[in-house]
Amino acid sequence: MVRKLLSLAGNLLAAVAGAGLLARFLPPDVWWPPSIIALLLPGLLVLTIIFVLWCFYSKWHKALIFPCLVLAAALPISTRLFSFGLGTSGAHSDATITVITANIRGLRDGTRKSVTKEFSFRFLQNRNPDALLLQETLQDRDKVQYLGEIEATSGLEKKHQPERKMIATYANSPTFIADEFSSRHSFNGFLVTDVETKLGTIRIINAHLQSNRISKMAGELGTDSDVKGEIDRAESMLRSYGASAAIRASQAEKIRRYVRESPHPVIVGGDFNDVPSSYTYQRILTPRLRDAWVEKGFGMGTTFTGPLPGLRIDFLLVDTSLTIRKVERFDTGYSDHRPLWAELSQ
Repeated sequence: MVRKLLSLAGNLLAAVAGAGLLARFLPPDVWWPPSIIALLLPGLLVLTIIFVLWCFYSKWHKALIFPCLVLAAALPISTRLFSFGLGTSGAHSDATITVITANIRGLRDGTRKSVTKEFSFRFLQNRNPDALLLQETLQDRDKVQYLGEIEATSGLEKKHQPERKMIATYANSPTFIADEFSSRHSFNGFLVTDVETKLGTIRIINAHLQSNRISKMAGELGTDSDVKGEIDRAESMLRSYGASAAIRASQAEKIRRYVRESPHPVIVGGDFNDVPSSYTYQRILTPRLRDAWVEKGFGMGTTFTGPLPGLRIDFLLVDTSLTIRKVERFDTGYSDHRPLWAELSQ
């Protein structure tokens, strides 16, 4: 009896993981639950592996069939979830450029207190980016501006930032191409900028896709004194995530079009607010692009350090005509996102 219950639980676990694997193929506006499960996919797959190993040890061979099929189906995206940095570099030129993407959380720390000017962009020192992609930066209308600090630490003098938006692309020779947001008053969307570099003109797409706005609710789970309150909070969180995932899917389709139609090599970077096993990521990652962390990183590459830990939601996707030489994560010292830095050549 115990063996049957354990076998049932293990296979149910594998079935849930399998549903998470479907997320990258199913548009969230058609069926959104897999997009929720995709957030937990690394942990679900690890538990499935443990169950399979236990079955082997216990010689429960019949219980192995379905979990093994699920694990086999996960192989194509395994390096998205845990990278070993085995991507081939190939031949490359001596000329290089560097790109940084960073969600700086409005220049506020974990207590929502503004960081000092001296500390705000210290994380850029000695990194010498040719393009800097900021999300959740200050708006142009904010009284306090940090243009001097950004120029001093990055060496970049110009920016592409729509009026009253919290996303900006900095470079020395940027050319505005387009910007698109989910609504007139939304802070979520993306910028398209052509940047002149040592490698020629590069099209930079700086994305801050639709926010889930569930971090606060997730942090409050378990604080209600009654079961109904907890269920209502969880239900509200899931509905919010499903609606946001559908908007991100639409934004991903638009980015995909800009990538496809670009006459120049493309770099897509920023805060996708979604994971590598998601539909959003799958649609943006056209055959023309490669994930810098998958190519040259090691480990899960977690970039979000908030109430939902272990998530890689910040990316640098690089044109196949460019060579990814290095990629690094680092800390700003105050944001709940870890910036990404990549060195590229031809």
